[in-house]
Amino acid sequence: MLDGRMVTANKLPPAPSSVEDPGGAPRFGTYQGALDIVDLKRLRGSYALGPLARLTSRKKWVYGFCATQEVAALFAMVDLGYSSNAFAMAVDFTTGRVLADGTALGLRGMASVNGHPAGGLDASFTHPSGRWHASRGFGEDSYRANVTLGMPSLFSSPKMKLDVEFVAAGAAPALTVIAPVDGGIVNVTQKAAGLLTRGTLMAEGRTFHLDGGVGGLDYTHGYLARETSWRWAFVCGRLDDGTPLAINLVEGFNESRDDVNENAIWLGDRLIPVDRARFTYNASAILDGWSVRTVDGVLDLKFKPWAAHQELRDLKLVKSAFKQPVGQWEGEVKLDGRTYTFKNAPGVAEDQSVLW
Repeated sequence: MLDGRMVTANKLPPAPSSVEDPGGAPRFGTYQGALDIVDLKRLRGSYALGPLARLTSRKKWVYGFCATQEVAALFAMVDLGYSSNAFAMAVDFTTGRVLADGTALGLRGMASVNGHPAGGLDASFTHPSGRWHASRGFGEDSYRANVTLGMPSLFSSPKMKLDVEFVAAGAAPALTVIAPVDGGIVNVTQKAAGLLTRGTLMAEGRTFHLDGGVGGLDYTHGYLARETSWRWAFVCGRLDDGTPLAINLVEGFNESRDDVNENAIWLGDRLIPVDRARFTYNASAILDGWSVRTVDGVLDLKFKPWAAHQELRDLKLVKSAFKQPVGQWEGEVKLDGRTYTFKNAPGVAEDQSVLW
């Protein structure tokens, strides 16, 4: 079991330029930094899939979260191959009100997520009920996202309009994981977190300023198992001295080998890997409190949900039980022989089980 000092000494190797090695096999592992491109069609041998298998097993998405002490906003664009969807939500921490919460289901091709997790990223979803877009140009030092939930008309304004920039310059490196999938083939995920934000959120006739906030993005692209489930925690806030803090923890996913693990802390300009996470919560009452600890003792967290975005569907061949409460985290981070404490850090938890 690792203590805090040993954890900080465990520097991750740099991310490769692509998922596959020269022989076409995935470069399984955990890395710091971003991949240039994710193109699973380059995989060879037992890792290669034909067109029909790719259609049913390939999943791609971009998820974003940003928050200040006043407000939090989140969004996602999901390409399931044979269908697509997107969602967005905003919560006012000063009143506890849900400012907006919406989901759009789409046909194949309505969501687009390209193969560039960092520079060159382009993801979009267009629907009569809203528009989603996230991008980062080659050579640019920021990600940008624009989300409109509820299309405007002569008689109404959007339910939510988010225009936010996630500043990657000066931030800690992204975390990249290339993991084997039990019952599937491979999953590639990149988490860029602890990013300072600027921009605005408009909802319920109010404008919230996101300058000085903290946020992060999740890019995921994989050949996943027919049945997939996980628990997830994502924290984006600051320590008392203003240092940006982000935490990503998962249980039940991307942990099939010792060398793959997406659990990490972003503290200022450092990316620090941590051990496996253990979640305690009430699955039938997700607005009850949650607690999460890492087995190395580095993190001990508690979560107070304020509201939740949920998607519960049973379409027989496809089922979804997706529950993502939004709220505030508090806890302890034990690193460098010190204990850092924080409270009221915005973030989400998640309980997901899908048949897709």
